[in-house]
Order: sequence, then structure tokens, then C-alpha cells
Amino acid sequence: MRFPQNFAWGVSTSSYQIEGGAPDDGRGRSIWDTYCATPGRVTNGDVGDIACDHYHRYEEDLDLIRDLGASIYRFSIMWPRVLPEGTGQANEKGLDFYDRLIDAMLARGLKPWPCLYHWDLPQALQDRGGWGNRDIVNWFTDYTALMAKRLGDRAENWVTFNEPNVVAWIGHEEGRHAPGITDPRMALRATHHLNLAHGRAVTALRSLAPKAGLGFVLPLHKARPLPQRAEQDAHLVPLFEDKWNGAFLDPVYFGHYPESLQAKMAEHVQDGDLTEINVPVDFMGVNQYFPSYIQAAEGEAWPFRHAEPPKYFRRTEMNWAIDGTAFYEILMILKERYGNPPVFVTENGSAFLDIPGKDGRVADHDRIAYYQEYLENLLRASNDGADIRGYMPGPCSIISNGRTAMPNASASCMWITRRKSARRKPPTRTCSRFSPTTPCRRRTPVHDMPSLPSPLGLRFMEAWQFRRTRWAWRIIGRI
Repeated sequence: MRFPQNFAWGVSTSSYQIEGGAPDDGRGRSIWDTYCATPGRVTNGDVGDIACDHYHRYEEDLDLIRDLGASIYRFSIMWPRVLPEGTGQANEKGLDFYDRLIDAMLARGLKPWPCLYHWDLPQALQDRGGWGNRDIVNWFTDYTALMAKRLGDRAENWVTFNEPNVVAWIGHEEGRHAPGITDPRMALRATHHLNLAHGRAVTALRSLAPKAGLGFVLPLHKARPLPQRAEQDAHLVPLFEDKWNGAFLDPVYFGHYPESLQAKMAEHVQDGDLTEINVPVDFMGVNQYFPSYIQAAEGEAWPFRHAEPPKYFRRTEMNWAIDGTAFYEILMILKERYGNPPVFVTENGSAFLDIPGKDGRVADHDRIAYYQEYLENLLRASNDGADIRGYMPGPCSIISNGRTAMPNASASCMWITRRKSARRKPPTRTCSRFSPTTPCRRRTPVHDMPSLPSPLGLRFMEAWQFRRTRWAWRIIGRI
């Protein structure tokens, strides 16, 4: 597979998944601390207090990233680490950590891509209504300004939100993510407040970091009816995609909600809101793993519900159907419907039952095939005119010990850490590299990658695998 010379390769993590350091240096509690401590939410009652201990071992982790040959490190800032109460007095030690982190990235030639929100709302703000309280738009804007003033001289690209649709629908309607609310009307309100907070954050960043590239990240889904109900349920596909994708894309790109949602959203929208949301962004981040199969439902907030993928699909350990054509279709929808924005794939990957061989390494052919299929479809979309600028597998694609309540955490990890010692474990048999600057048995430029059976079919990444059987958190419920 051949990629453009200027195609960017990066990696992604999120704060709660890797940082740890929960009791250290004045960090406040997040809604994920509360959610994970609630009996029945997470198997074994695991929490992220230590995680990968990135808070103390970031220098070591950045060395791993540098040696991998990545050029971009997309990470998230933990809001309660810098503002323990969500507003008011900033925590200088928390701010110092992100100062040191970014300086260490730059010293290693890595481009920092901070994400302002990857789900870890300060619990203090949840106690005041969280995303259901319109005041949160101002709280988030103030937090954005704080971080832009502190880091804006060094961070050239910013992400406002990672997966706000997950926050709204999974966290506030289905209750399977923090804060664990099951209120469809609250989810609609949260949707609008997340969109409005994004728009105001972009405006604040434009003022405080005028040269920075700005964008947001969505896990976009291509809906499909079950084959045996294709005719009966086909009419539900546009509504599902309007809810999951359009509720967050359309206000940003068109200045209005999808027509199918406007009646539901009307009570939450005030004069001028949509104008504030409809501000230009410089790139679109796409997270994509699987298509969403749906079927008709009665007596629920929406006339559809998630369905099991057809049995003939290969699946990951998380029961996600493997279908690279859905990835292609999503990228083409952005090209054809949303003006072909510059796209960075900011999460993609697969979890499998990784069983080591006698040498302790994993010959993970399923994962190799997964990446082959999805990246072939990425190139197919690019060749068909989609403006795709880079690829950052994830989430938690750099280091993970599985100590996270986020259900897709095991998707694509390149290092794993032992739970007690936090020692980084060695790579699998599929040792590959992003760039020719990294030592390997065979050095291959990232823009000219061979096909299978070469490692990972790409020679672009270290697949230092995630042993789900020992470390992965089993979350009650699956997307």
C-alpha cells in the first residue's frame, strides 16, 4: 500500500486511561472515578487510580513513541487535574504536568495534539448538573481559555471534544458510560450543550492561539438493517445516522440540526446558539471501528435499537463486526455531504484474544488482517477523492494495562504495562515501524508499504499487544 509522502502517522491516548496519579498533586475527582467506584458498573470494581502511571512515567513513554517513529501524539487533558472543582482556582501542579509533557514531546520531535475533553468531567461540575446544565458551556469555555493561554504557544493543533455523541447518548441516555444517566430528554439537552461548548471553545482558541489548527473528533457509524429485515427496517437507517452522526456534524457544518431531529431539539436551542456552533474548523477527526446494525423497536425513546451483527461477519473480542467497507462509506459521506473536510483518522483498531507462543509473543494474524482491510479502504477513499491527512490508531494505542472503564480501550495498544509494576512489556511477533528512522530488521518508508504477509501488512506500527484475558476490564454492556 502506498501513502502520500506527507501523510501523517500518529498515536492516541486519553487521560483517564493512562495517567493514573489520582491522589497526587491536587487532582480532583472525575465522573469516571465515581462511575467506576459504583458497584456493578465495572467488573471487579477496578478503578483508574494508577492506570499506566503515565503521570510519573511520561518520559519513558515518550521515548517509546519517538522510537516508534510517530510524528503526532494525540493526548487528552484531564479537566479535574487542572481545575479540581471544574471552575475557579487552577491547580498549578496539574498545569505544570502538561507543560512538562508538551516540552518533552517537542524535545523528541513529536507534535502535540491536546484534546480538551475525553469524557472525564470534574465530578464537582456533575454535582451542579453536568452537561444538562447550560452553565457548563461557560465553564468549558473558561477551561479552554486557561489551557490555550498555558499551552497555546507550543501546541499547533487542538481537539475540542473526543466523541461527544458517546457522552450524550451512551452516558446520558443508555447509562453505560459515566455519568450513568438514563434520561433521553437529558441526552438531547447534553447534545446541544456539547455542541455549543465546542463552538465557543473554537472561538476562544481562535483568539488565543490564532495559528493553531482546530477540530473535533466523532466516532462515525454507518448503520445497516439486519439482512432478514432489510426492507422493513431500511427507513430507520437515516434516522439512526441523523442521531448518531448528524446531531453533531450538521450544526457545525450547516448551522442546523438534521430535519428529523429538529422538533426534539427545539426546546434546548436558544436564539443565536446555532450561529455560535457553526464556526469553521480546520480538520475533522474520525474514530471508526465497526458498522452499527439496527432493528425496529417499540416502546423506546427511538424507534430502533442496536442489533447483533450477522453471524457471517468476523468479529473482534468485543463482538464488533469487522467491515472495512463501512469505514470507506463513512469517509465518502464526509466527502460528498460535508464538503470534503481534511480528515485525520484518530481511532481505529481491534481487540482479540491474544495468546502468547512459547517465546512469549503473539502472532496476531487476526489483527494483521483487520488493519489490512481497514487501511485498504482508507486508501480506497483517498483515491476516490476523500481528503485524508493522517492515521492515529487507538484509543490508548500507545500504552495500556487495560485499567480503564472505557469499552473500546483494548482496541489497539502498542505497549502493555504490568498491573502491579507498570513495567512496559516487550513487543509481539508483529514488530513493525512507522518510519525508516526506527531500527528494525527491514526499514521501509511509511509512504511505500508492502501488503501482507509483511508484519501488520503495513510496516508502520508496533503492535505491542493487549492481553485481554488478564487485564481488560469487562464493562457491563457493549455498544
